[in-house]
Amino acid sequence: MNVLVIGAGGREYSIGMALQKDEKVDSLYFAPGNGATDELGTNLDISDFNELADFCEANNVELTIVGPEAPLVAGIVDIFEARGLNIFGPSAQAAQLEGSKIFMKNFLARHNVPTAKYIETDSLEEAYKFIMSLEAPIVVKADGLCGGKGVIIAQNHNEAKKAAGEMLSGNSFGDAGTSIVVEEFLDGYELSVFALCDGEDYVVLPAAQDHKRLHNND
Repeated sequence: MNVLVIGAGGREYSIGMALQKDEKVDSLYFAPGNGATDELGTNLDISDFNELADFCEANNVELTIVGPEAPLVAGIVDIFEARGLNIFGPSAQAAQLEGSKIFMKNFLARHNVPTAKYIETDSLEEAYKFIMSLEAPIVVKADGLCGGKGVIIAQNHNEAKKAAGEMLSGNSFGDAGTSIVVEEFLDGYELSVFALCDGEDYVVLPAAQDHKRLHNND
């Protein structure tokens, strides 16, 4: 089996290392890959999704695995599936759960999934008003993808106002921050539970937890 991995980070290198150990895998390709993935397989200088699909058809690539969120949000899965190619990842519509914090919060509210009290807004005046109605800390989130950096936990109202202003002006995260979510801060342990789903059935994976702070009690 020939496999293509989309992405250029450490995540994609780790995926490649795991695939390399599988005796069913013959050739590995990475798009665009990095200096480390070049040791595991072949890096491709192809970014256009249709051109990548052409490559898969021409080189008998039986599976494509997408690492980063951005290609998923941009619709790579939809393009590959429309051409009958096997690809692991959600559709562009489903990827909005990751790609848009506003979409995700509204999805939770619509389906009665418990979530922090919030507003979505592109108005600085509305953001300020809601900020003043909350007790600190206050959470301000850029709507779009920001490489994991789009969430500010403000320790007071002035910090929250500053974060909202910088996001909405485009200074912090460009277009990704021109709409924001402002929400109450929830104190407690954070963990992630992932499920693999094919549209009908699902398998829940073990819970995982990352630790973004350096020291205990940060």
